[in-house]
Amino acid sequence: MSFELLDFKIPLQSADYDACSRFVINSIEAIISEAIHAGKNKIIINTNLKLGLPMENINKIAGPFVEAWAVEVFHAVLEDASNRYSLIHVEAVERLHMADVILQFKMERNIESGVSADVDVKATAEDISSSGKSPNITSFARIRTAYVKDPDYIFAILSLKHRVYSSRNNISGLMDGTMEVVAYNA
Repeated sequence: MSFELLDFKIPLQSADYDACSRFVINSIEAIISEAIHAGKNKIIINTNLKLGLPMENINKIAGPFVEAWAVEVFHAVLEDASNRYSLIHVEAVERLHMADVILQFKMERNIESGVSADVDVKATAEDISSSGKSPNITSFARIRTAYVKDPDYIFAILSLKHRVYSSRNNISGLMDGTMEVVAYNA
């Protein structure tokens, strides 16, 4: 069969797709920025390891911690009575799903009153030069298939840079690890 004879499904987005996409990305970045600037960007890891966290392999455990932090930040906005981001739903999804969290925002539109986005959270170490150079990103084929099924599908990647340090707890004598989210990009 030749290429010319193939029947391609061409997804047709809503007229306001670009505006919805920009709204979602701007909202995600504003929420994360506010958390960082308010000093709500630290993840405290208490351990009984006398030498502290294994810094040479910290990237192997950072992802789940940073992802959980992001979900909690979004939940905090949802639970805030003043919720100025119009976030109306936050759902952490199961392992092996395309995204880590699904966000829904209230947004006045011609056809609907909201917009949803699947968000894939990626952790990158600020102080490791090779970190984040080849992250495990959801395959284009999976994203494209979702987009063909729903032309208004929004898939966002939230990259969070972190640094990790340890300090001795004077009471227990053990080391307390601190993972701090310091930068973002959606």
